[in-house]
Amino acid sequence: MSILRLYIDETWPAEPACDWALLGRDRQPTSEGRSEPRHWPAAERCEVILAGSQAVWLSARLPKVSKREHERVLRFAFEDQLVQEPDSQHLTLTDHSGETARVIVVACDRLRQIVAQLSALGRMPAILRAELEGDEPNNGVWRFDMAAHHGVLRGTGVNAFPIDLADNHAPSSLVAVIAAARTANSLPARLTISRAPSAPTIDAAAWQATLGLPVEMGPAYRWATLPTGTNLLHGEFRHSGGRNALLRQMRPALLLITTALIVNLVASLVTVLWQRQQIADTRSNMQTVFKSAFPNQPLVDASAQMRSQLNQMRRSRGLLGDDDLVALLATVGEALGADARDSLGSIKFESGRLELTLTPQAIPNIDAMIKRLQARGLSVGRLGDGVLALRRDITK
Repeated sequence: MSILRLYIDETWPAEPACDWALLGRDRQPTSEGRSEPRHWPAAERCEVILAGSQAVWLSARLPKVSKREHERVLRFAFEDQLVQEPDSQHLTLTDHSGETARVIVVACDRLRQIVAQLSALGRMPAILRAELEGDEPNNGVWRFDMAAHHGVLRGTGVNAFPIDLADNHAPSSLVAVIAAARTANSLPARLTISRAPSAPTIDAAAWQATLGLPVEMGPAYRWATLPTGTNLLHGEFRHSGGRNALLRQMRPALLLITTALIVNLVASLVTVLWQRQQIADTRSNMQTVFKSAFPNQPLVDASAQMRSQLNQMRRSRGLLGDDDLVALLATVGEALGADARDSLGSIKFESGRLELTLTPQAIPNIDAMIKRLQARGLSVGRLGDGVLALRRDITK
């Protein structure tokens, strides 16, 4: 899936151009640039990195509560730290370990503006996350990620926060933070600076002298490859297009499966209707034959009546009917084969019904015997333990 990742700062959309990166299936940039929306490349999915001071990351004590009560308790817990009214702020819980919770706060109006504008452009974001939530540096080291007009100061176990850049000198806010850390005896071992290509050049030695802290240059800052953070699109901003996008990807396969099912259903229906017509034609032919052969007989069940008449005609000529004792025994012998010798304890015959009493050693194989008898056109019923009742099945 191709992903268009946008780096939106506080000047957008008043300043319509923004940095973008097109990510491939490996989530690595295949192309990057800065342009207005009409020049953004096509992609299957859009994601947004909310840059700089548009978000703040706060911590507070928060008791364990159910998900249903999260929003109410969050607003109450962080109310004292919010500059604006709590109802005007969008709070996103990033983690909650023990009694300490961390949330990213963004103004609701700003989120509505971004989402509405991108939606109007046909670039509805599936994920919108804050630049503040990135990978942490090694323990005891602070990292300052520099973009064009701001930087993000990160440390292990603390909330990252943005710092504005005035020129290529160390920002006064950064100087104040370093001084406060020195006073609190929590000064890091060194400061690593990672700068984006668009960031101003700096003199690491001059920064080191100003901060009174070892300063070293790290690898280039790449906002496009920040690790996956918490999606801010929840609540009223919940993105409903993710499922729709998945459905759009699956639509060809679903269409093929649906078409195959419909074709199979139609073919099965045609087969059933054809078989029913064949059965109806066969019954009609049987009735015609029966009426022609036995004009004075009332028609009830053509198949059974024809078999009965046929057996009567056979007996009148000294032949066996297929439901006579000898004929039934012959069929039983064919079905059971050599097993018949040790399987039959006794037999009883009356009016076309043959009862077989099996020997004890044959009872465990009774189910297999029944299947073999039924395969020879006999109707088989069980009268008790080891006793079978056989009749000629008139439907076969």
